[in-house]
Amino acid sequence: MITKDDYQLLRLHPAFANIPVEFFDKLAIEISSRTISKGQVLFYSGDRRDRFFLLVEGYARIEQFDSSDQFSYMDYIKKGALLPFGGIFQDERYHYTASAVTDLRCFVIPVNLYEACVQESKEQLLYITRKLSSIIEFQELRLRNVVTASAKERVIQSLAILCKDYEELGDKIPFPISMKEIAKLAATTRETVNQVLKNLVENKKIHYERKQLTFIDPDYFLRSFEGE
Repeated sequence: MITKDDYQLLRLHPAFANIPVEFFDKLAIEISSRTISKGQVLFYSGDRRDRFFLLVEGYARIEQFDSSDQFSYMDYIKKGALLPFGGIFQDERYHYTASAVTDLRCFVIPVNLYEACVQESKEQLLYITRKLSSIIEFQELRLRNVVTASAKERVIQSLAILCKDYEELGDKIPFPISMKEIAKLAATTRETVNQVLKNLVENKKIHYERKQLTFIDPDYFLRSFEGE
């Protein structure tokens, strides 16, 4: 069960705002609120895709490995986001594992009922279409980064994407991020990341200590997005 305040929060969220009230009320009865501790898994890759998660507080990480466990895809999910959006209306299984990188609170939403409700509103379906388009656009940026020839540039571009994605929250990434995680984002080695971060710190572009990343010169990183 959710509280009256939770009901209002959900009703105002763009993922629910245009669902007709009679359908939204049926959906709200089935939504629950959960508190999840840092490091806990929300769902595993291959699990049945039966629940959406709307992050109210905190941040999550999604990760997917190939069959050899040697190559991976990783990304971070901000509070206010509904996940997973990919595969909506069609997938039966989760394609990646999601875990909490901070303590978080979320709403747990039944997939089948949500998908049925949003189809009752053209406006709600348009929101989903636009959201999927923005996700694709962001992933195109990630793809451009991966094919950059220089490992050093891949690290800098990965930091630039983080800077861009979280700039509305300030200059500090709001969760701890290790050099190993940055290496996964940049498709390079931890040693390369260590060298690049050391150089950026020395040149007063970032501050990095105890997995806390702060952009001292965010314009340096955001410059690559000019004209887009």
